[in-house]
Amino acid sequence: MWRSSLSFLLFPIILVPCSICLAQDTLHLSLNNCLQYAYGHNSTMQIAQLAVDRAEVSLHSVRWQFLPNINSSAGEYWSKSNDQPSHDFSMGVNASMTLFDGMSSWNNYKQSKLTLRQSQLQMQHSRHTVGEQVLNAYLTFLMTRERLGYQQHLLENCQLQLSEGLLRHEVGKMIDSEYQLLLANLQKAEKEAANLKLSIEESMLDLHVLLNLPDEVVLEIDKIYLSHCDTIIPPIDLILQRALETQPDLSIAQISVEIARLGVRSARAVYFPTLSLSIGSNYYGGNQGLVDGLGHIINQGGLNNNMGFNLSIPILNYSSAKSQVRQSKINLQQAEIELGQKSQEFRQQVKKMYVATRQALNNYLSAQQQEQAYRANYRDYQKRYNEGKVGTVELLQQQDSYLGALNDYLQSKYTFLLNMKLLELLQTSL
Repeated sequence: MWRSSLSFLLFPIILVPCSICLAQDTLHLSLNNCLQYAYGHNSTMQIAQLAVDRAEVSLHSVRWQFLPNINSSAGEYWSKSNDQPSHDFSMGVNASMTLFDGMSSWNNYKQSKLTLRQSQLQMQHSRHTVGEQVLNAYLTFLMTRERLGYQQHLLENCQLQLSEGLLRHEVGKMIDSEYQLLLANLQKAEKEAANLKLSIEESMLDLHVLLNLPDEVVLEIDKIYLSHCDTIIPPIDLILQRALETQPDLSIAQISVEIARLGVRSARAVYFPTLSLSIGSNYYGGNQGLVDGLGHIINQGGLNNNMGFNLSIPILNYSSAKSQVRQSKINLQQAEIELGQKSQEFRQQVKKMYVATRQALNNYLSAQQQEQAYRANYRDYQKRYNEGKVGTVELLQQQDSYLGALNDYLQSKYTFLLNMKLLELLQTSL
């Protein structure tokens, strides 16, 4: 039901106020706006809506089975035999209606209504799926863009270090190997910045696909600001209660049980007789080539009305009927087992998501302190390096340590955001 794939994304309670505005092929979206836009334009949502439309058409068709079938007919014929022409014509209206079929039609109608409701819930489930995908792509883009900002700042430092190192190398205050380390460090920083730009393009492409945007539209998205209030996680009992009330998964499984139960009733309907009513009125006119004594053609015709009941009693089909009933009972048992399994799995998934969110919060707070400590240490080494108190190797070692701490911080930050947003999505009825 959820995807904690990728590595981050979720919900900050405080979002920068922002609205959708499309001008000069630029679409400016906040996280919430991005979700709403995806719900209205994503191809998965469009397919889910078609399933709802199909179920509505099916229900409308089933309603007609309670009305009588009415048809009319008309015909006119000419023939000639032994030089005697004949002319016939007829017209009529007939109607038939099933009065009792063991409640089979009524059960089919109720099944169609449940199928429509299930399709609507499936559409709600599709909203959650699309929401998870959008969150994933949106926050992946933000994390990569934030990493690129740090990387560009680092790249400027590497360029400055290389320039200063070149001056030292020319006057003999830096050995050649140290200068080569600074050059390699700059090249590494340039490649990392280039890769991050490519990752940003990839994330933006994912968002374009999820939002079903044309290629020429430029998408601009807002940052997400994480405050101290966002680190407050509701208790698990409250989250589970809200999830059970809002999530469509269990409701879909419950409807499957109801449909299977109606299937048993429909299968039993074959044991009952079927009673139908038919009524009609037909008019015949014409001649059969008959003439009277004066040679005049004798015309014949008249109105015929009829009404009747038809009772069909099953006698020798009980073997087939018994198999259908047993099969429908098996389907009901399977649906009930799947409902229990779905309920248990759903509760476990919510609890696991809650635990994962708490762990992500702990990792985020710890990584935040680590990043601050390594950043201060790296700045101290930069100062000492400029003063000539430490060498190039020591500086680059501290730089690598800081970059490792920075990556851990960004990873843990957006992982926590993702898990928090997933928990919010669990408690939201879409």
